[in-house]
Amino acid sequence: MTAQRDRTIGEKTAADDSIRSATVAAGPDGDTEDTVTEFLTAAGQAWADLVTLDPRSRRIVDAARDCFAQVGFEETTMVGIAELAGVGVATVYRRFGTKSALVRYALMAESQRVGLIMAEAVRRSAGPVSALAEMFAAFVSEANAPRLLTRSLRVSSAAGELTDFLTGDDFIEQGRTLVARYLLHWQRRGELGDFDNEVVAELFVRLTMTFISNPRGALPLGDSAAAKQFARRYLAPLLFPHPGGR
Repeated sequence: MTAQRDRTIGEKTAADDSIRSATVAAGPDGDTEDTVTEFLTAAGQAWADLVTLDPRSRRIVDAARDCFAQVGFEETTMVGIAELAGVGVATVYRRFGTKSALVRYALMAESQRVGLIMAEAVRRSAGPVSALAEMFAAFVSEANAPRLLTRSLRVSSAAGELTDFLTGDDFIEQGRTLVARYLLHWQRRGELGDFDNEVVAELFVRLTMTFISNPRGALPLGDSAAAKQFARRYLAPLLFPHPGGR
């Protein structure tokens, strides 16, 4: 359990380092780096409740997220969360009250983790289509990963909290705003045409929601390469809508 706790703390430190590194000096492509920085700054609003937590409470949230993802919601105990976080179980109860109360924070922590992965995918991209393919492939990979928190919550008594989180107006608005920032960035560079970036952004967000809620289906997304090919063939046209459509 000590080794697992050290891993959790190490991952949290790595995530914090990623946020800091993304908000300092620009890399080879300053414009892209600025866009990544804007993304993380805006995303920070969605993670605001996490930011207000003190280090011990955040450790408890990260431990809960890992426990939910690894052993499931029902099998997770407050004692197990406390042990992984390195605190007393009374501390967990005093700060969060119930296991269910931790779900919302755990979902935000998961959103933060996946958001950093997506930001790194954009940083590696060479343009809007490349970024779309990289982001989509990164997300599909996470959606099919055994450790994704939402996988365990979908089949648990916490499914209601997951549904509320995914279908809430705030989730859709925040996701739409973030993706729209990327689209506007490339529109200003002249790499995309003049279209309503918020409409296209919302299409991406709603598609993302379906993969979180249920990643299984007939779409040919078996691996990263297939996901990139799918994005380039079926999703990239959304970035170049018919001129008469606006």
